[in-house]
Amino acid sequence: MRIASEGALAATIALLGLWAATACRREDPPPSVPPSKPPAVAAASAAAATPDGPDPHADGTLTPRDVAPIPGERFTWRREALAGWKHVSSESGEYRLPEIVCGGVVLFDFDGDGDVDVFLVNAGAWKDRTPDQPFPGHALFRNDGGLKFTDVAKEAGVFGEQGAYCMGASAADFDDDGDQDLYVTGFGRNWLYVNDGKGSFVERARAAGVDGGGKWATSAAFFDADRDGRLDLYVCNYVEFSIEVNKKHKCGVDLTGIQDFCAPREYLGVQDWFFRNEGDGRFREQAVERGLRTTEPLSDNGKGLGVVASDVDDDGDLDVYVANDGCSNFLFLNDGAGRFTEQGTIRGCAYGEDGKALAGMGSDSGDWDGDGDFDLVCVNLSFEMNSLYQNDGRGWFSDENRAAGLAAADHGEVGFGVDFLDWDDDGDLDLIVANGHVLVNVHRSRGTAWYMQADQLFENAGAGRFQLVPPERAGAYFTVRNAARGLATGDLDGDGDLDVVVVARDEGAVLLENNHVPAGTRADAFLFSLRAAKGNRDAIGARLAITIGGKRQLEEVKAGSSYCSRNDLRVHFGSGGAAAAEQLEVRWPSGESQRFGPLAAGFEYRITQGAADPAVVRELKR
Repeated sequence: MRIASEGALAATIALLGLWAATACRREDPPPSVPPSKPPAVAAASAAAATPDGPDPHADGTLTPRDVAPIPGERFTWRREALAGWKHVSSESGEYRLPEIVCGGVVLFDFDGDGDVDVFLVNAGAWKDRTPDQPFPGHALFRNDGGLKFTDVAKEAGVFGEQGAYCMGASAADFDDDGDQDLYVTGFGRNWLYVNDGKGSFVERARAAGVDGGGKWATSAAFFDADRDGRLDLYVCNYVEFSIEVNKKHKCGVDLTGIQDFCAPREYLGVQDWFFRNEGDGRFREQAVERGLRTTEPLSDNGKGLGVVASDVDDDGDLDVYVANDGCSNFLFLNDGAGRFTEQGTIRGCAYGEDGKALAGMGSDSGDWDGDGDFDLVCVNLSFEMNSLYQNDGRGWFSDENRAAGLAAADHGEVGFGVDFLDWDDDGDLDLIVANGHVLVNVHRSRGTAWYMQADQLFENAGAGRFQLVPPERAGAYFTVRNAARGLATGDLDGDGDLDVVVVARDEGAVLLENNHVPAGTRADAFLFSLRAAKGNRDAIGARLAITIGGKRQLEEVKAGSSYCSRNDLRVHFGSGGAAAAEQLEVRWPSGESQRFGPLAAGFEYRITQGAADPAVVRELKR
């Protein structure tokens, strides 16, 4: 996130009339991507200008907020599904940095009834300004079937507490008792909600040693780093922000005369946390000891916003990729014993294509090019282009954003949530990005982008390219601008295709129903849930390879990716219209491999380690 701030190049940037201030260095947009103005930006910006203070919603009036569905659209916005909840950033009027980057979502089956529930992370209120203001409340929407949900956050004990200011979340069965626990990150502390198996949670972060020690945490991911059968926890910490220091800054005033949020370059980087699971309900912080050093004292590195654990070098253990804001991204390679070496720069996934640090927010891994290894995506600031790091099969990367067509779709968007997903079930991974700027006044001060922005849906066109799907096909929602942050995907209605949930700053949550499966028909897809034989019951980190019509697809079980969010744990494959898969191969976290097949398409299967055959859970039908 490169946000306007004071600096020596202020005069040059003002002359250009372009916001491109980085967190570590200021650069103009790449020459080959001119800063094209959105339609009617100049006129609308002038009309929206106010004498003082942010006018964050003025640009949202360019498109209606109550758009009607488009006949034949692939995703339909189901407004009623998650109604009654709204994200609240509680703007202080002082442009406090946590206010602009908050909001996450977790898709998980908290009550063990076999369908996917939705946890939405709210921000909170500032104790020093409104000490008596109640916490606005997280939401835990229990899935009642048919895309009908009931918010049970208060009854379940995860509503949140007064004085909290929260960012994102992840979930996993860290205590290996058969139910999903919930971890919420925030400014000043984090929360660990332990599931009692009866639909309620007990908060135990301090007792477990994962409350965060007063830092500002963002994204988090559970994974088994040392293959001992216990889930460890990586937590991104952002910057050394304080209210007292923030009051000294009037960022943007010297540049344009309009104040806005400061760049993270105004603050020092912070060491991320790595909590090793001790197996007794407690964790021990061992980041530096394990080689996960993200910053040096008084350095400008280690400003983590996104994390994903993935076996990028195909050696049977999980590596860690961290998206940093304005500083080099990290790739920590695992030696198999839970000790890591940082190799992002040498491996080609730390910087942009021009060798400069970018403003990374969300990240994900996936085999989008179908060559049998996990590639990486990192979404960035406007005009930086989202990074698409293509894996050569040995864990070495090159940024192919131009060749793949992503660069052409950058018209000033700032990406946060991101996911590789096969939304059309054709057997290859597509891409979805949640967008929203980090300057609430960018439409007034720069005239090159909007604060509120439309999300983007891409289709894998094959031959190494993505195509931006127009709203007429993607859905009316993709014409609506908002300040989107967290994004997660999963099959919420049991029809076998992947639905989407987005959390936007100071908006209600968005549920996008995937309409790929025609009513009354079986899905062209497979869903797999895994059960490990010993420890790490949900087999987080398992690798699945399915062969359909001679074509091989690859996926992993992940508990944390995108931005401040977590997807449904079940692994999804599109069948491309084939009636069956010839073979499914599972490489379990223990290292054992099993092969199954043939398997009929259109069903959800449960695979238990050591069992001869998968068990059919249900038919996937709309």
